[in-house]
Amino acid sequence: TAGASPPLGNRKYDPIYERCEDMDLPVVYHTGGSGLDEYVRAGYQEMIETHTLGFLESNMSQIVSVACQGVPEKYPDLDIVFMESGVTYIPGLVSRLDEEYLKRPEETPLLDTRPSEYITDFYFGTQPLEISARNDLLELCFDMIGTDQLLYASDYPHWDFDSPSVINDLPMLDDDDRRAILAGNAMEVFGV
Repeated sequence: TAGASPPLGNRKYDPIYERCEDMDLPVVYHTGGSGLDEYVRAGYQEMIETHTLGFLESNMSQIVSVACQGVPEKYPDLDIVFMESGVTYIPGLVSRLDEEYLKRPEETPLLDTRPSEYITDFYFGTQPLEISARNDLLELCFDMIGTDQLLYASDYPHWDFDSPSVINDLPMLDDDDRRAILAGNAMEVFGV
C-alpha cells in the first residue's frame, strides 16, 4: 500500500501545509492498514507478511514524495511526523534516495540539497521499535536521525504495543536522550 493517494508531496496538500505552518501545527502521517488487502490479493498469505510490508512501504513512499516534491523547501517551518513504521529502514532509504538524487537532480527542481538533509529534519515515531535488531543498527539509526527527531509512540491498546521500557532499556541512550524521546520532543513538536 502506498498510503495517501495522491502521495503527500502532491500540490493538492499545499493549502493544508500552508495553514499548518501558519498555525504552528505539525503534520502527522500515521500509516494505516487500509491497504493491507492489496498484499493478500497479491498472494501474501500471513499477517506477518502484510504487517511487515504494508506500514513500512506506506511511510517510505510518503517520505520520498514529501522530500522529492520539495515540501520542506516550500514550508521550512512545518514540522512533519511519520508514525507507525519504526526506524531501521531510514538509513537504507536515505542512502538510496540520495544516490538517485545525484543521478537525476533535474527531477527535483525544488530541492536545494540532497533529500537526506530534509529527511533528517522530519520526526519519526518509534513504534514499532525494532528491539530485536542489533544495538549497533539502532545506534546508527539514532545517530542518523538524531534522538531529537524521535517521538516515543506506544500504539496502545494494540497487543503489540511498545511500553516506555523499550526506550528506557536501550543502552546507547543517555538520560537526556530518553527524556527527549519519551516526552520532550513531542512537547516541542505539539507545543505543549
